Amino acid sequence: MYIFFSVPELHIEILLFLIYTGTRNKIQLQKFEKFRSFQIIAIEGKWKKIMASVKWTDEQQAAIDKKGSNILVAAAAGSGKTAVLVERIIKKIIVDRVDIDKILVVTFTNAAAAEMRERILEAIYKKIEENPEDANLQKQIILLNKSSICTIDSFCLDVIRNNFYEIDISANARVADSTEMLLLKQEVLDDMFEDKYISGDKDFLDLIDTYTKYNKDEDLKELILKIYTYIQASPFPEEWLNEKVEMFDIEGKYTNFSDTPWGKIIIKNVSDILGNGILKLESIRNKMTRFPELEKFINTINIDLVDYYFLKDNLNDWDKCVNAIVALKDKRNNWPTDKKVTNDLKDEAKNIRDSVKEEFKKVKELLNCTSDEAIADINFMYNILNKLKNIILEFSEKFYQKKREKNIMDFNDMEHLALKILVKKDEAGNVVKTEVAKKYEEKFEEIAIDEYQDSNLVQEYILTSVSKGNNVFMVGDVKQSIYKFRQARPQLFIEKYNKYKLEPEAGEDRKIQLFKNFRSRENVLNITNMVFEDIMSKELGDIDYNTNEYLNLGASYLEIPEQDYTTDIEIIDTSDEDNDIWKDENSEQSVYIPLEEDSNDAEQERVEDVVLEARFVAKKIKELIDSKYQVIDKKEGKRNIRYKDIAILLRSITGIANVYEKEISMLGIPVYSDSSGEYLQSIEIETIMSLLRIINNPMQDIPLVTVMRSPIGNFTDNELIEIRLNDRNSNFYEALIKTDTPKVRKFLQLLEELRNDEQYMALDEWIWNIYTKTGYMNYVSLMPNGNLRVSNLKMLFERAKQYESASFKGLFNFINFIDKIKFNSEDLTSAKIIGENEDVVRIMSIHKSKGLEFPVVILAGVGKQFNMQDLNEKILLDQDLGLGPQYIDSERHIEFKTLAKKALAIKAKREAVSEEMRVLYVALTRPKEKLIIVGRQKDANRKITEKQKALEVYPSDDSKINAYLLQKYKTYLDWLELIYEKEGVAKTEKIFRVNVHNKKELLENLKKEEKVEEDIYQKIIENTKKANKEEKQKILEYLNWKYPHEEIEGVPTKTSVTKIKEMVNAEQVEEQTKNVKFAVEETKEVRTITQKPKFVNNNENAKISNAQKGTLMHLCVQKMNEKEEYTAEKIQELIDGLKQKEIISEAEAESINISKLQGYTKSDLWQELKDAKEIHKEKAFYINVKASRMYEISKENDENILVQGIIDLYYIDKDGKLVLVDYKTDYVEAGKENELVEKYKEQLYLYKDALEKALNRKVDRMWIYSLYLNESIVIEK
Repeated sequence: MYIFFSVPELHIEILLFLIYTGTRNKIQLQKFEKFRSFQIIAIEGKWKKIMASVKWTDEQQAAIDKKGSNILVAAAAGSGKTAVLVERIIKKIIVDRVDIDKILVVTFTNAAAAEMRERILEAIYKKIEENPEDANLQKQIILLNKSSICTIDSFCLDVIRNNFYEIDISANARVADSTEMLLLKQEVLDDMFEDKYISGDKDFLDLIDTYTKYNKDEDLKELILKIYTYIQASPFPEEWLNEKVEMFDIEGKYTNFSDTPWGKIIIKNVSDILGNGILKLESIRNKMTRFPELEKFINTINIDLVDYYFLKDNLNDWDKCVNAIVALKDKRNNWPTDKKVTNDLKDEAKNIRDSVKEEFKKVKELLNCTSDEAIADINFMYNILNKLKNIILEFSEKFYQKKREKNIMDFNDMEHLALKILVKKDEAGNVVKTEVAKKYEEKFEEIAIDEYQDSNLVQEYILTSVSKGNNVFMVGDVKQSIYKFRQARPQLFIEKYNKYKLEPEAGEDRKIQLFKNFRSRENVLNITNMVFEDIMSKELGDIDYNTNEYLNLGASYLEIPEQDYTTDIEIIDTSDEDNDIWKDENSEQSVYIPLEEDSNDAEQERVEDVVLEARFVAKKIKELIDSKYQVIDKKEGKRNIRYKDIAILLRSITGIANVYEKEISMLGIPVYSDSSGEYLQSIEIETIMSLLRIINNPMQDIPLVTVMRSPIGNFTDNELIEIRLNDRNSNFYEALIKTDTPKVRKFLQLLEELRNDEQYMALDEWIWNIYTKTGYMNYVSLMPNGNLRVSNLKMLFERAKQYESASFKGLFNFINFIDKIKFNSEDLTSAKIIGENEDVVRIMSIHKSKGLEFPVVILAGVGKQFNMQDLNEKILLDQDLGLGPQYIDSERHIEFKTLAKKALAIKAKREAVSEEMRVLYVALTRPKEKLIIVGRQKDANRKITEKQKALEVYPSDDSKINAYLLQKYKTYLDWLELIYEKEGVAKTEKIFRVNVHNKKELLENLKKEEKVEEDIYQKIIENTKKANKEEKQKILEYLNWKYPHEEIEGVPTKTSVTKIKEMVNAEQVEEQTKNVKFAVEETKEVRTITQKPKFVNNNENAKISNAQKGTLMHLCVQKMNEKEEYTAEKIQELIDGLKQKEIISEAEAESINISKLQGYTKSDLWQELKDAKEIHKEKAFYINVKASRMYEISKENDENILVQGIIDLYYIDKDGKLVLVDYKTDYVEAGKENELVEKYKEQLYLYKDALEKALNRKVDRMWIYSLYLNESIVIEK
């Protein structure tokens, strides 16, 4: 209800403004206070009485006052940057008399923009209270409503709306949401691919061969979308893509690979590896020089050092280094053995030398080919990338046109269209301002950018184009730049941070540092400073965290003597004591340092360990509440802690937040997690979506049974079994309609009614009709978290409404839309059911917590490994280096990492680790009073002490932990343990404690607190004793029931040739598989060209088995070109090439029988292949076959099995006949070729059936080619 009073004295503009804001924001106008000649309205929920004027620090005051140049404010966490920005704007209005609409303020979020407006309005009202007759202040209230305080997207949209005539766009174009755009992208891609398939576009088909497998084009679609999305962060996407692809046209431009952009990255990385190796060897050598008996060991280390120094000094000459590494392979410098020497340094030195040699393997992997070979590999990919570029640009154009047809735009469009309005290129290709940009430049007296560290290059161009060149005020903290996945460029901030001066001359750009923290207690600041002084540097983290970057105490907190503010690092040791490899504490162990290549392997999280950690956190929260832990409240002063004072921060909440929520709820603690990623997997949404699916198409067993088993159908398991027994062979719906019971008739009638309703109702109305007719919404409201479940169903209703309003129609398309969201690993946002003041514990990601603060923060899951999965993509992307592709030759079936990709991976890993460091900084700066850190780790005590050895092995030349060592570890917990060991207990004990908890003891303690459940089995026995004879008979029938299809329990629904081979050969399942009818060659594997062969082993001394030798022969035959002549020397060159690309090892290369391969080139088969019209190698296939073809089973149980495999070779000979060939390497005696035929003919028949089905023609001939006998053996059809 709104109450307005007659206020003659009140300025009409203020009254109109207040009516407008009151209507829009539903603010109750409550109270009038009279000041002199007019009245001020105090707005409920908005007005905050300020008791005293704010006292600014010198640095804050400088940020408020300085002008006449561009200013970068490096504002540390909790330093009051928003308050400073508001005060600066107020000063501009009051002192400089600049109208608020002449200032452009760009915020990161809409919420931040709204808060900024609110703060400015409050400040203006306060100034009016002090000076009520100031007409300028009254004017600012009116202007505030149309001022440019907004996000960059809102500003861009405003530019487009006001200047739409400058570009080809409608004035009323609608901004579509991300899900609508996802559908549209898929539609455009599908249409484009269909056209190209029909036209037989050669470039397109080449890309299909290169980037897809098993004839599925989804991989190529995903690649196109990935690169298209990535390049939108560039001001000129098409130019960027063209430029980066042209980088691969390097033939004749370089002779030394070290001079290429990729070579420079690799050389820097190699230099770091060698430098660390040299540092480690010199450090241990210097210790050894005091002991004469270690002279021979010192000499060995000195020889190593000479080699490493030679390489390090010659890194600018790529080929010289490659040749030196090749020479080192033949050089023998073994560690001396002398049992008479008992000095412990001997063994320590050996361990360190071994670790250096292990690291040196990475150097060999990087410098594994000459400049000419590396350049040729990169140049080879130029043609493929050019084709990929063309299809991406074609998609971009078609997608743009589709959006124009629908009169919509996305967020990327807003930025690029605004940029198109504001800048253009002159004849020389330089970017210049348009006339529109010049008008904006003239309008804005100042441009203030909040969270500048999260800007990208497009936004930089836009805001620079409307500035005067000396009126940009930027506020941010590069240590909190955590949006790399959104293409944020912290380098923009860093460049200015390094360039701008603290004490500049007049007119020079200025840097101001705000280093006082007004948020946290001293204990929180101390641990933050200690952690980042040790780990954050220009190399990792992009900034040198030193005393100049320290968070200095600015907050004044009431001290509570009995209160413990020390940070606790709680480590749950998840080791299984029965399998503890460290039981013998006296055993001599070498230092454990994780291998860098292991960092990409995600740690397998055991569910029970996640649950244990969640229970531990829940118990910690309960202890805080029960102990009446005291916190300081600005309004109430000292008070007992409440649930809403506690936040649990996780690196990622996907799949984990719900576990925490469940465990915390079990202790009666109110908790909320914003796990929006789980929306589509929630039971209520899954049930309704299943209902929609069967209304659209009832011939879907799983959705049908899901609905029938749910409260909508309310069928029991026994009822479902009875329905199935009515028809065992048809789908479940056909069995259902053959069942005549009242319950089934009622259910079928419901489906028919809903299907009829769908014909004439709008999708959203129809979904609401489903809720009403089924009563499902009422049911879920009574379930746990009923309010959230009801809200989720309402959200689905709203989503359907938005879907149809976006010009997409129909139930089928809506279901398809949801499926595509799931397929792309996206999700819809779940409903929000709590407000800011709800008294609940909050679970959120660290990213979500940015900008927030809580009295107590529990940072959990710090033992979880960093996610480095992006490094495994087929093409890596970098804003500076461009593309990093795999080398893929689809014709020769060769694939490996190009040096371009290796260079991008090196850079991407460094950037990812730097970002993880900044994410940790954000987490540690959220708590106001108390920080608790919780993580899981195996063998925790041992790993903590091992880190002390690691610090000795990797010395640092400054006070920081060695950056190379930091990159080797994979969790926040590892970093914290390194700091703990580096600083020592004496220094850390007042700042943080490390507590290790044994898993077994924790579980025992938790079990004591849990209520033991009644034994269900005993309950059944007791009930059985009370049953009558008929009931007992029925129970016995249930208990003695046997599955009628036991015969096929071990028969898979999908298998491969390899799996069948494993079943045949595995002794432990011999009895189970005795009815398998045919064998498979031991060395045959389902191979894909996307991986190195499985036999590749890092142990060069490992013996090569016969099976591996067979696979090696297969590999060589696969790589040989039948149109060429092969001598023994040329075959050796082929093998050397495979070795150089590290596809095979040196030992494996030596085991290949060249004479057998040469014999193959003289065979009848080879001669036929030379004249063949078409040759196809290593072709994957899938085929459905009857189970009885491989298993001895009865006819009634004879079901289909999906078999996958790879055909070695088929070709069309000169007479047009189709020939199928399978290579075999088995030992077989001359004259006993028929044994090979009998062993493998069934396998060949399987290949024959698959090939005939795929090509729709008969196979004319089948051969087995024995590489052992060098003989072709005909298989009779």
